[in-house]
Amino acid sequence: MLASMRLVVLFLVLLMVPAAHATCLFARDTKPQDWYAWAAVLIAAEVTNVEARGRVDVVSLNVTEAFKGPPNVKSATLEVPNNLWAACRLARPAIGDHVLGALNANNDALVVPLSEPYAAELRAIRK
Repeated sequence: MLASMRLVVLFLVLLMVPAAHATCLFARDTKPQDWYAWAAVLIAAEVTNVEARGRVDVVSLNVTEAFKGPPNVKSATLEVPNNLWAACRLARPAIGDHVLGALNANNDALVVPLSEPYAAELRAIRK
């Protein structure tokens, strides 16, 4: 009985690995046009707070630029699964970090570091 339970758990973990791997690839290696296709809201922001709440990190942002979504948004709060940082080898954002915040139609959120050259690419596509 215990062996069959372990087999079921292993099978479930194996089913989750491709989805997690795909999320990691997306978070690390996405082209600007793919962010526009994926996100309903796409913003450049400064991190003002990061708070762990159970299985999610609540990341509070001061919006500096809206690439896609509401044009006059000044702040945003995104909930990101806290296991994403280690699983995808991404740095957990810290207060003051300049980031790209994205939220899709399913309320899946991602927060990744944003460099000025990458922000310029996002601006070029927006126009």
